[in-house]
Amino acid sequence: MTDTDEWSFTVDEDGMVFVVAPSGVPENVRLAVETVLIPFGDSPESVESYLREWRRMAEEFGNDYTLATMSAQVRRVGPGEIELGDMYGQFEDCRMSVHELEKMLGQLIDFLKSL
Repeated sequence: MTDTDEWSFTVDEDGMVFVVAPSGVPENVRLAVETVLIPFGDSPESVESYLREWRRMAEEFGNDYTLATMSAQVRRVGPGEIELGDMYGQFEDCRMSVHELEKMLGQLIDFLKSL
């Protein structure tokens, strides 16, 4: 996955966010990201709060912590890597970079604020 590709999003009439991943991102990773985002709906404040807490926990716990939503968990497994963990059989556990996660959340915040 390249850092120059952008994540994009759509929202349906019920406030459900759908994710369009950058080229080269496996479908399972796209589905995992989409699953993590379900509880946020179309609220940029919820995503901002999650990102703030993610960064706070990085300062407090370093490279070993988990921050779950009601639909999936995100576990930091090293200085630059996370694991997206399935809780309900919706996707296979997978990994992505911390940078890519934070970039995607920032892009989602910008998208939701533009609605």
